[in-house]
Amino acid sequence: HSNVMLVELRMSQWTARKMDKPAAALIAAQNHVDESVGSYYKSLIDPQILKSISACVNEARKQYYKRTLPWSDDGPRILSAAMYFEFMEVMQQQREQFEKLTAEFLRNYPYHREEAKRFLGGLFKDTDYPEPEELAKKFGFSLTVNPLPHSADFRCDIGCEEVDKIKRQIEEQTRATLQTAVKAAFDRILDVAVRYADRLEKDDGIFRDSMVENARELVEIMPKLNITNDPELTRLTEMVRDKLATHDPQTLRTNMGTRREVAAAAKRVVHDIETFFGGGS
Repeated sequence: HSNVMLVELRMSQWTARKMDKPAAALIAAQNHVDESVGSYYKSLIDPQILKSISACVNEARKQYYKRTLPWSDDGPRILSAAMYFEFMEVMQQQREQFEKLTAEFLRNYPYHREEAKRFLGGLFKDTDYPEPEELAKKFGFSLTVNPLPHSADFRCDIGCEEVDKIKRQIEEQTRATLQTAVKAAFDRILDVAVRYADRLEKDDGIFRDSMVENARELVEIMPKLNITNDPELTRLTEMVRDKLATHDPQTLRTNMGTRREVAAAAKRVVHDIETFFGGGS
């Protein structure tokens, strides 16, 4: 509980899409089908206008997931204390970029709404567009930090026996969830090793430079994701660093001896992880 915390990133943006019921009814009538067969959605502005904001949202989420481990479905994630300051710095950069792009869009919104008249032609309806004050509320970036649930924090006047039962459930759930998070860290190494093994097993196997870049990035970040200081996770991380990520892409393409050695090392990593979790021999 002193080494990890829970963080949750929430981001929202205006989709600039709306269902047009009259258009859907017209299409249904033209094809002699019932209106329930399908719907017609229109873009209220040129989709390219919001592309930079969407890319920013995707990048923020990518950085969020990269530096955290799963805790609950579509909810908070685990952040290690060792990762805290790096994580917060990256998230602040993402927040500033998001707010900059959003502010720029909101300044130009009246112009975009006027341009939509030309863009949509007969499909344009002024009532489809929110007022600027309401539109601003559709964009959001929030990050919350909370402690890991602790059974000692549970207090309720429902009788000692029932309270103890709930406390045990909290402890069991926390242990199980942390085990799942640790497994997710192993899976990141497994994904890298599988990719290496698949791409390098054949001398003419094609791979991108990003395969090596991703491996190097992973071994840099993994020590901070090893929230239980698992020695096996440490060993495998070092193996990926020393046997896989140490070679540049060009060497792996041109030096067949090195390529085969790295492929064999990748297979050993895969085997060790599968054996560790009971899936190998």
